[in-house]
Amino acid sequence: MYFHFRMAFMATALSLASVAIAAEPSAADTISVEQIIAPLPASTPQVWTFSDCLNWAIENNTEVRRSMLNVLSARQDVLSAKDAWLPTVSFSTNQNFTNYPGNEQGRDHNAYGSAYNIGASWTAWDGNVRKYASESAKLIEQQRALAGDDAIVTLKLGILDAYLNIMYSEEAVKIAEQTLEVSTAQAERAKRLAESGRTSRVDYAQIESQRAQDAYNLTVARNNFESAKLTLKKILTLGIDYDLNVAEVNFPDEEVLAQLPAATEVYNLAADWLPQFKSNEISKSIYSNDIKIAKAGRLPSVSVQGALASGYSSGSSRNWAATMGRNFNENIGLTLSVPIFDGNSTKRAVAKARLAELDYDLTQRDLMDNLSQTIENLYINAANAQARYTAGVAQLDAVQLSSDLVIRQFELGYVNPLEFLTAHNNLLNARLELLQSKYMAILASKTISFYATQEISLN
Repeated sequence: MYFHFRMAFMATALSLASVAIAAEPSAADTISVEQIIAPLPASTPQVWTFSDCLNWAIENNTEVRRSMLNVLSARQDVLSAKDAWLPTVSFSTNQNFTNYPGNEQGRDHNAYGSAYNIGASWTAWDGNVRKYASESAKLIEQQRALAGDDAIVTLKLGILDAYLNIMYSEEAVKIAEQTLEVSTAQAERAKRLAESGRTSRVDYAQIESQRAQDAYNLTVARNNFESAKLTLKKILTLGIDYDLNVAEVNFPDEEVLAQLPAATEVYNLAADWLPQFKSNEISKSIYSNDIKIAKAGRLPSVSVQGALASGYSSGSSRNWAATMGRNFNENIGLTLSVPIFDGNSTKRAVAKARLAELDYDLTQRDLMDNLSQTIENLYINAANAQARYTAGVAQLDAVQLSSDLVIRQFELGYVNPLEFLTAHNNLLNARLELLQSKYMAILASKTISFYATQEISLN
């Protein structure tokens, strides 16, 4: 009873000597393993709005779930860093049997001995290594959470591009269908004229060839449409057989040609909230802790040890229990370790930590340059697309009028098939170019708005 009491007392004393660290809320506190391994919901929207796509992807995308797993893993590192403040307690025993071939008075041929030891150790001072390691572990956990935020940023921009590409491809299919209807009607008319002898077979063949080309263009447009849907389905982690239908969004000319905020303003706003910039700022603090940890190699360390021990050896007149009680002992000690020379390992560690700290400046410069180029490219694309759209509207009106006149003249026999086909293709190209510039302008302006406001919407 006395033995167990003393053992419990020593373990408690060492535990109370350790530094208590209060639990702090972290990113991992709101994440559960069930969220990560949860299957996809059985029900899906009939028609996917852009908001539906965003919400679904954030909850179910594989990369987002993997980032949540990384946060949980970092949380375990935080707990491990806190556990370093706790003492270590261990039990050891030794059992031995000794054989003495020669006889000696008072000694048996065979001797049995045993030893039992319960030891505890706690580091009282280590140059604040545990403190800095704990701080760095918490910072790394924040970085993992920011990496998840960065994955969501990439995901949102990817969905925006894929969603707009679907809408563009769908409208391109409609243009191809309308173009094929016109060329089919003209081919049928040319066939009747050729059969009646009012036009040559060569003219009919040219028009029929254009109808076949328009039919092929329609097939290509439909394939592009399906490919665009497949891209979005992959982002949303939907099955290959899933029939994805997206909601239509109307973009009036005012929205296509909307004035953009100043590029420098967008750049400054984006640099304030983008997760990569915040993560790099955290890296600066981690590098600082690494230097402090490396410098701690020059400082002394203090540790406390304690043990409860007893042993037994055969040959005594006392029985095992009595011998164990008589041999029971307890000890506590203090160890001071002062580094004198470590082969320059601490010096090299500090130098490497200082060099690593320089990575912050290099990474910051890269982030700023990349963001600057991204914003600049977006503004160039937006300006070009808006200019093309403005010119395209006027051009389409002119080409449409010209095409209507050529078709009428062709029906009256005043122009040859080559002029008719040229007008036909000019109209098709003008419609497709206007459509392309429209969605390029929308994509650029929506992306710029996202960098400025952190919000992304097509409504």
